Amino acid sequence: MNDVRKNRIREAMETVLKAFESNPEKVAHAIFWGNSKPSDSWSFFNRLIMLMNETEDARGFRQWEKVGRRVKKGAKAFYILAPVRKKVPVKVRRVEKAVVEGEEVVIEIEETVMVEKLVSFKPVRFPLR
Repeated sequence: MNDVRKNRIREAMETVLKAFESNPEKVAHAIFWGNSKPSDSWSFFNRLIMLMNETEDARGFRQWEKVGRRVKKGAKAFYILAPVRKKVPVKVRRVEKAVVEGEEVVIEIEETVMVEKLVSFKPVRFPLR
């Protein structure tokens, strides 16, 4: 992971910690959300990062354009943490009972399935309007 990415992740986490220390009202506000803004589906920590950046509505550049708003040239941005997932193979065993020639037999089947695994987080930039 490069240094810029590490610093952005560190800054985001420091923002969350600062909220717990000095802004309990923003922590409480981040717990409850509506359903009319894209940020309403974000995780608790990402909503808290948004509130600590003094906004209750955060969107990506294209999302602002879609609702008829423009991002001002030189506007500041903040970063939220997006999960990075990877599909990995996992061996699983399952047991099935079958009747063979009138006798009940237990069959053990081993198969490989693909499972999504959380591997890291990446910073995602959100411009302030």
